[in-house]
Amino acid sequence: MKPIPALTSASFVSCKRKVLTPKIALVDDEKELHALLRALEYMGNFKLADSCYTAAEALERLPGLRPDAVIMDIRLPDLSGIDCMVRLKTLLPQLPFVILTGYPDRQNFFRSLINGARGYLVKPAPPQEIVDALAVVLKGEFALSKQAVPFLLQLVQQFGQFDPENLLTRREEEVMACLFQGMQDKEIASQLGIGAATVHTYMHRLLEKLGVHSRRELITKYLTLDAPPARAGSST
Repeated sequence: MKPIPALTSASFVSCKRKVLTPKIALVDDEKELHALLRALEYMGNFKLADSCYTAAEALERLPGLRPDAVIMDIRLPDLSGIDCMVRLKTLLPQLPFVILTGYPDRQNFFRSLINGARGYLVKPAPPQEIVDALAVVLKGEFALSKQAVPFLLQLVQQFGQFDPENLLTRREEEVMACLFQGMQDKEIASQLGIGAATVHTYMHRLLEKLGVHSRRELITKYLTLDAPPARAGSST
């Protein structure tokens, strides 16, 4: 394995104040990922409470360990990672899960969210992305790979088709895509080639249009799938 560069995460530091040395569990059948998580543990990012290679191991051991967060592969040799998460959450309903997949698709993405996942990462996830995702979910927020953004934009568009008042312009959709990636206003301005004041204007419009009061509520509106069903005969 190649040397891992020093990792930093301001949000993770704040999490450490709330949860001293978070206990993380990994459920994945790839030995390389287990080695990576042990390396990240050695660097002081968290305590690796358990390394499970199958769903059976996770279901047997994790309820007693009560980790602070779980990284769960979606394809396990004996059971779907989503189904394993569902069973664990019946015992530990507040436990945050970060789903890992090498084959992102719309169906499994929404199945993960519907069943309570707080994170969705696509393999091979860089070490820094894993550290940042854990920090985010430990704060009770959502962590998503860029590859998941198109799935969310489809949901945004479904909102608009069901209720014209929620219909977003192309530029508003672009701003939403940036928000889903966790970008701040300056990053959004740079990404879209617009001024910071213009970003603030779009943010105000989005908050007003969708009836929320903060960017966190704006994102959560979609990530909790609080969406109306599509109209009959809709192609989405």
